Amino acid sequence: MLKKVEWFEQLFNNSGVGIFIVDRNRKILEVNDALCKMFGYSYDELIPQSAEYLHVSKERFDNFANIAFDKVLNNESLNLEYEFKRKDGSHFWVRIAGDSIESNHEVLWTVTDITQRVEVEKEIKYLNSRLNLEIKEQLTVLREKDRQLQYQARLAKMGEMLSMIAHQWRQPLTAISATTSYMFGKLVVDEFNRDEFIDELQHIEDYSKHLSKTIDDFRNFFKPNKQKEYTTLETIINTTLDIVTPILSNNNISVKLDYRCNETIHSYANEIGQVVLNLIKNAEDVLVEKKIQTPTITIKTYKSNNSAIFEISDNGGGISNKIIDKIFDPYFTTKITQDGTGVGLCMSKTIIEHNCKGSLNVKNEDEGALFLVTIPL
Repeated sequence: MLKKVEWFEQLFNNSGVGIFIVDRNRKILEVNDALCKMFGYSYDELIPQSAEYLHVSKERFDNFANIAFDKVLNNESLNLEYEFKRKDGSHFWVRIAGDSIESNHEVLWTVTDITQRVEVEKEIKYLNSRLNLEIKEQLTVLREKDRQLQYQARLAKMGEMLSMIAHQWRQPLTAISATTSYMFGKLVVDEFNRDEFIDELQHIEDYSKHLSKTIDDFRNFFKPNKQKEYTTLETIINTTLDIVTPILSNNNISVKLDYRCNETIHSYANEIGQVVLNLIKNAEDVLVEKKIQTPTITIKTYKSNNSAIFEISDNGGGISNKIIDKIFDPYFTTKITQDGTGVGLCMSKTIIEHNCKGSLNVKNEDEGALFLVTIPL
């Protein structure tokens, strides 16, 4: 029996965890060295004091009876994390477990200091909250940049549309003006000829219908239609060429067509058309800027691996290897002197990849740049 007592004393004092025993009134009856070091008290300072010494406050001391002490006395298992107070007033966290002894007259508590782990968890929680906050802030910034990008893209598109409308209207308006001046001159000199006037008025009517048709073409082409429709790449390209060909002709740019697909696709025709327009306009800008002798834009369509594909290439000399990987980046532009917005190719890639679930890529060929667009069938 004496041997067992010695073993218990050695185990009690050499344990790596703090141990203390309290009676039913929560008066401290015994403590080991580990607990004294943990709380910063000497043995005599704790025996026979109230366990309130170890608690953060009187309120927490009373509360501990409800959540822990009474449960242990009722032989309920207990293992919880709790905050205590050292002699110097500093707080620290422990894992505490209790067992009743001596026919429920006393309770033996084992205490392990987990302050470091709790502090690390707090730091991780704080870092997570900061990270979440920074992510939200960055998302807000990105959404604002995306809003500005779309706004600039709309402005750029509007500017291009007005430029193309103005170009297509210039000739008919000039013809109408010339016709009315001719008719007015005839009236002034009193050389009115009824049949001739009827012919000239018919010309004016034809010119007016052409102006009206131009407005309808542009309105249908640029309207934000978010409904998928069945169409072909050739139909989309031809519709786009109806709008842009007069400008290309004015710059002596020829267009070569090689249609080999003619497969029906179910996609956003207007948005694909706007990508075609943007790629053609980019090619036009390069050909005009570099003053190519025989400027040519080549458009090909074909089918490959259950996808409809179109290529738009030019003979403008290609894109510098220094920037070819950046041309789809938001706001990147080489048109410094042309008020380039740098949103056209970025928005084109977004339309093809996100809206149409396809791909838009670029590479250099012998004569110039080639843009390749793939749309799933």
